[in-house]
Amino acid sequence: MKAQELKEKLQKGEDVLLLDVREKEEAEASEDKIEGSQNMPMGKVFTEAAKGNLPKGKKIVTVCKTGGRCEIVARELRQKGYDIEHLEGGVEAWKKEQ
Repeated sequence: MKAQELKEKLQKGEDVLLLDVREKEEAEASEDKIEGSQNMPMGKVFTEAAKGNLPKGKKIVTVCKTGGRCEIVARELRQKGYDIEHLEGGVEAWKKEQ
């Protein structure tokens, strides 16, 4: 999903779960965050999904710094039946849209 599309969904108030898959220290140290996103490092996302703790009936958008990690998470979870996409270009692309 492109940053502009995500921005439009959020402005419309669509129910989207934003998962920032960066490591906790990396996400906390960065000033680049998307309001409303929750930090869940990549490894924990897979663990929580295996436990059934991620909603399958809700749109999930994964986010990282430049889009690489979040793309991997989205691809893997899509194969497991999740309604999930990644933010192309990560928070770097998001900053350019603001």
